[in-house]
Amino acid sequence: MSILTKAIIDNQIVVTAVETKDIVNKAIKLHGLSPVAAAALGRTLTMAAMMGKELKNESDYLTIKINGGGPLGQITVCADGKGNVKGMVDNPVVETSLNANGHLAVGEAVGNDGSLTVIKDLGMKQPYVGSSKLVSGEIAQDFAYYFATSEQQPCGVTLGVGVSKKMCTSAGGVFVQVMPNCSEELLSKVETVMYAMDEMSYQFDHSTAREVITRFFGQFDPQFTEDSEVRYKCGCSKRKINRVVKSLGKDEAQSIIDEVGQIEVCCHFCNKKYVYKQEDVDKLFNK
Repeated sequence: MSILTKAIIDNQIVVTAVETKDIVNKAIKLHGLSPVAAAALGRTLTMAAMMGKELKNESDYLTIKINGGGPLGQITVCADGKGNVKGMVDNPVVETSLNANGHLAVGEAVGNDGSLTVIKDLGMKQPYVGSSKLVSGEIAQDFAYYFATSEQQPCGVTLGVGVSKKMCTSAGGVFVQVMPNCSEELLSKVETVMYAMDEMSYQFDHSTAREVITRFFGQFDPQFTEDSEVRYKCGCSKRKINRVVKSLGKDEAQSIIDEVGQIEVCCHFCNKKYVYKQEDVDKLFNK
């Protein structure tokens, strides 16, 4: 179980932390991720979990796309207001390499010649779309830059995923949002704390999100406001896939059946396969 915790400091700063080892391990199991792919997707899933909890309604939905031109390809992650996240990468078995510090070279795999795009479906006529250039491909810095430039929201973001023997050993993140009334004195002190938050994946090793907030921000007497569960959950269903198949049109669907004997649709987020044979297509188009 992955738990997200929120706290507020002096009504001036909101701190959100989430422990995501289970979420990352499910992604590894579903997609067969290499260590560096697990780190890149895991960091993005972690951030999406925190962003999803910022949505006002449970039915609100957001999609994050990161494409830096690196060998990993595009990262696509979705989250809703209920605490559900899911994600995928174009190349889940991208070769793993280490950077000069001996850490997984996430930035090299993602690349930094591209953009981070956030699409929010808030139940209005048109979705909100925000985008910013990538600054490092390391994910956390890129999200901080996105919030500063696209949403004009000063913040701090730190994310970490530890991987060993094809399993996530620890993962989590901290998202610090600065409110408009925040004093320069408090902001300076919190920034100093954020700079000291290195090796984030290890901070969540045998520690809850609440414990991580207390460890780093306890001196500011944070008032805890929320503890909630987040999870990796794909919302695909036969009903939704029926609409996909129906969108082909009866003639195109029949052409595929005639050629290969069945229509197979695979969900890229959970790898579940939906198979339609002749009788299924007949029933679908005769409704």
